[in-house]
Amino acid sequence: MELIMLGGNILTMDGKRTRAQAMGIENNKIKAIGNNSEIANMANDKTTVVHLKGRTVTPGFIDPHNHFSMTVFEPVSVDSRTPPLKDKKAVLDAISATASATPKGKWIWGQSYDTRVLKEAEPLTCWELDEAAPNNPVCIMDASYHALYANSDAMAIAGITKDSPDPHKGTIVKNRKGEPTGYLHERAMDSIHKITMRSMIDFHGEEVVGDLVRQNALMHLSHGVTSIGDAQTMPESAELYRLADSQGKLPICVRQLRGGETFFGVPDKMAAGEYDNDNVSDRLRGGSMKIFMDPVFPEFGFFKCHHDGSVSPEGEIYYEQNEVDKLVLDATSKGLQVAIHCIGNRSIEQAINAFERAINEVPDADKLRLRLDHFMFPTQELIQRAADLPIIISHQSAFLFNIGDVFEEGVKNYGINAPAQPMADMVSAGATIAAGSDFPCASVAPIDGIAAAASRRHISGRQIEPGQAISAEEAISHYTNGSSYAIFRDDEVGSFELGKRADMVVLSHDPTKAHVDHIKDIEVEQTYVDGKLLYSKGAGQ
Repeated sequence: MELIMLGGNILTMDGKRTRAQAMGIENNKIKAIGNNSEIANMANDKTTVVHLKGRTVTPGFIDPHNHFSMTVFEPVSVDSRTPPLKDKKAVLDAISATASATPKGKWIWGQSYDTRVLKEAEPLTCWELDEAAPNNPVCIMDASYHALYANSDAMAIAGITKDSPDPHKGTIVKNRKGEPTGYLHERAMDSIHKITMRSMIDFHGEEVVGDLVRQNALMHLSHGVTSIGDAQTMPESAELYRLADSQGKLPICVRQLRGGETFFGVPDKMAAGEYDNDNVSDRLRGGSMKIFMDPVFPEFGFFKCHHDGSVSPEGEIYYEQNEVDKLVLDATSKGLQVAIHCIGNRSIEQAINAFERAINEVPDADKLRLRLDHFMFPTQELIQRAADLPIIISHQSAFLFNIGDVFEEGVKNYGINAPAQPMADMVSAGATIAAGSDFPCASVAPIDGIAAAASRRHISGRQIEPGQAISAEEAISHYTNGSSYAIFRDDEVGSFELGKRADMVVLSHDPTKAHVDHIKDIEVEQTYVDGKLLYSKGAGQ
């Protein structure tokens, strides 16, 4: 036996959710599971023995809805988050400091500016960014990642002027004089976002890009994440992954969910089968398509439910029913999995309608593991429809901590008859559930998501619909069993069973035994992929 783990609290997450003391690994796979004495007897003079000393081991966490490729360049970007930066001036100062050390003409990219937590609640303007970086094009991503802030140079490169009309399903925010302010919503941000990403790849070169992908993967491993689904893989995203994979710098498994040629673009090429070569290697896989159903700006796609039983459409949707039906029918006829970003009840209903039609009309579409991603404001009827169909609800519970109050307001304002983020109701309905992060929009750490699902604790300290809490064990199953199923890896990972790959996370404490308000303090101490130790707390990685 190559590796033996003894004296642990091993959560196998198998069908019976059994626990074990020890486990043996050979040839990257789980060879034996049992008690200490029987597994210890399998050791030889070449066996590595890990004494767990009572620590908890879970299968590697799987994040099926992550925006890994959008965060690859964070180490060489401006950290615009608030906090740690305290206000708008601090953000502009950080941009100015970066600009002073940046070659003229090179793009400056910043991440996660969040007006929701600032007293000013003001967007950055192109004129402020011009002053901070007079010699460089600037692109600062909003924390929602459904908008960005650009300076005048960036807009000039993208051809955005006073005379530019709003693109379909996008907004170029302008002042009273009709001048673009640099604040670009939804599809209006696509051109600058794509140009910025392209420039970062070209400036840094293949070797550095590979190193940055590896660095991002190691950060994910430090949180116990061993596999992800990139929930909007553009051509530039796919290029990042291929570069890293070809250099042996992709230590986690990535399933690419192809979207359009730009971030919010129509995924018609994918639906037509043009990206049939995304299954690159064991670590880099494809076969999935992403559709954005509703935007964040101006608001999600809702039906407002009235007391007389009628409904009225509110907000925006990217596609009408016939349009999304066609995309889903085209994709499923090519054997592609489809994941639809659907937040409001209106967009959720249209997504379910499209899936139901495909399942009824396309042979074997019921085997494609079609996904409802986010599913934040469903009605009770939509929860049951999703549970009754062979589809997956892919949710992100960590949002409860940051914006659980937004969920509550949405339920109240639109008369929705289900609680905010109704996880317990989803479980009770018998839905197939996967859990992820939507990183960088919410915390990348699965422990944070598990804590939020079990505690329903908001950043303010109060609980959001505490009756919708689920057990920590159930939440772990969503990050393991459910999420492995969502990215077609359930025959390889997601539980400890003989013959499965040895992706493992060693935790400081057992989330299923901890008080729900203490789960967030549990630390990832080690992460293994294929039985190899890739992260150890306190060790230089």
